[in-house]
Amino acid sequence: MTSTTQRHLVNVDMLLSDIDALKQQPYSRLAHSRLLTALKNELAALSRVIEHETVYSFHQAVVTIGLESTLPAKRMADIYARLINYVLEYWEAQEKVDSIIDSCFDTNAEKRLQLLQVKAIRAKTQFKTVAKAMGDHDYTHCIAVLGLSQENWVWQN
Repeated sequence: MTSTTQRHLVNVDMLLSDIDALKQQPYSRLAHSRLLTALKNELAALSRVIEHETVYSFHQAVVTIGLESTLPAKRMADIYARLINYVLEYWEAQEKVDSIIDSCFDTNAEKRLQLLQVKAIRAKTQFKTVAKAMGDHDYTHCIAVLGLSQENWVWQN
């Protein structure tokens, strides 16, 4: 295990703790979005570093930090980053949709609104597809650690 891997895992653990702390506060999508963006970037950096780690050394590093239930395999860092990206895409598109609806329509507003709604739906559908492929246990754990229970990201299988 390299010190770089350990550093990234510690950063991931701290970001997950910060996301968990959001549950005790009134919900703020801006704060949540910032933390998820930072977590996505950290997971991407971790993925690059662990590419050359053995499965055993990665597992030992994860156990040392205490993230074995969150990152039971090396590929989970990429999966979490992908899911976070879909959530951020959805929120961004939905924010723009809300802005268009709240403002005065111009001649192109309806077309932009339709395109953004399609983008939001596509991001949420892609999230759902990846989430269902994870299995119920991993998905339930994922939405819990990412703090997505209040945003209707939960589906019945």
